[in-house]
Amino acid sequence: RMKNPGQGVDWTSDAIWTHVKTIAGVFKERGLLPPIVYIHNHDFNGMGGHIAADCYKKAQAEGFNTLVIDSAYRKNGTHNDNTVATAALRLSAEQQEALIEYNYNQQAIEEILCRFDSRTSQMTPWDSDWAGGTEGSDIRIAKEFNLDVRKINHAKEVANEVFPLERAVTPFSEYKLRLGIAIMIEAGIEPKTADAVRAWVNGGGKLKVGGDVLVGLKRWETLVPKTPEVDKLLANMPDELEAALGQKAKLVTPADIPASFTAQQVHTALGYQAKGLEFATAQAKGTDLSPLLVAPQVLHGRPRSLKKGTTFELLMDPTDATSRAQVEFLGFGVAPNKDITMSFLHEGQTMTVTMPDPDAAVAASADSGPRKAEPGNANQLPTVVPGELLSYVVNVGDKLVAGAPLCILESMKMEMKISVPAELDGKEVASLPCKGRTKEKQGDILAPGDLLIEVK
Repeated sequence: RMKNPGQGVDWTSDAIWTHVKTIAGVFKERGLLPPIVYIHNHDFNGMGGHIAADCYKKAQAEGFNTLVIDSAYRKNGTHNDNTVATAALRLSAEQQEALIEYNYNQQAIEEILCRFDSRTSQMTPWDSDWAGGTEGSDIRIAKEFNLDVRKINHAKEVANEVFPLERAVTPFSEYKLRLGIAIMIEAGIEPKTADAVRAWVNGGGKLKVGGDVLVGLKRWETLVPKTPEVDKLLANMPDELEAALGQKAKLVTPADIPASFTAQQVHTALGYQAKGLEFATAQAKGTDLSPLLVAPQVLHGRPRSLKKGTTFELLMDPTDATSRAQVEFLGFGVAPNKDITMSFLHEGQTMTVTMPDPDAAVAASADSGPRKAEPGNANQLPTVVPGELLSYVVNVGDKLVAGAPLCILESMKMEMKISVPAELDGKEVASLPCKGRTKEKQGDILAPGDLLIEVK
């Protein structure tokens, strides 16, 4: 599988075909059947269909007939036009008519199923943790880091110049974004140019990237030559790299599956491993969000933005798409103890749900959750990388050492080890104000500027 998130000048038919031939050559050398190569091809510049057609021409010329390329009907908005892509193929008149009929039916189906335009970038769910390369998620992630969204593409291109990760290989497209973000948030890199990044890395500097990025840089599974800065960055971050290489998730096996699981839940747990087992377990308990699959305006809306009088459906049985309940939202309220109340109308009966207000109080105690670091206070370290706190690596009373591990966050789908900055070297940990993840509860969700640690 090769992926193009739709940006950059390196997504050409020649670059794609070079990779396809390399892959096919390995299969041939090992006496295997020709591989099925799947091209995941977004189209944000109108060239996707033409690039796909050229790839098909190259494949036909060399007798390679197991190339699969994403394509869809002309008005779909994100993937290449299949009438352009298939123009390079020798389709029969019957096949051409079938393609036209498919496109008509597919567009009609999507217009019925999609209650909003699901293909526009601004519909990336507000709480999505997907870190793909599409412009919508790029913009959302930049906002989470308090970065100027107009500079994110420049940062990605700078990252690609220093660490030339070929976009035709997944997940290097995501690494490019993460490295670009790391360059943007590193105060020691100014101006944000390739030369400044090289100087920072060659001077011993680190980048705030997750372990999977470091592993990707270490393995360098791409046809593009590795630059000296790749190895230098890895040499600057030996502890982070060693921890990333040592991570091994427990394999979920049939022995881990409860006997009460349905066939679908067993498939989900085994296929998606830890995340799948977690979801299937929640589904079995009735605590998952599956009922809201038919109410995307509720599922993907910002908290407390649902308007009074909004009606929506709930999917009562995930195995039966027709089993739906009609619900009307009657509005938000405040309970005597300041909790939030939400009232709903169903079959003539009003139901009220109460939950604690997540924004109720942000006091200075550790029990109240994240609070903001005081600007200019040298004894308070603010959060730079937003994400969920998994754990602290230090304890109260420890003497900090610059460059040593401080804590571990989960940000953009990856674990990220945060090191002690130089300005805290030799200081003593006074307090650890945030809560890490436990088996029962999520860790504190930190935003840029939240207090991460206090020292003295």
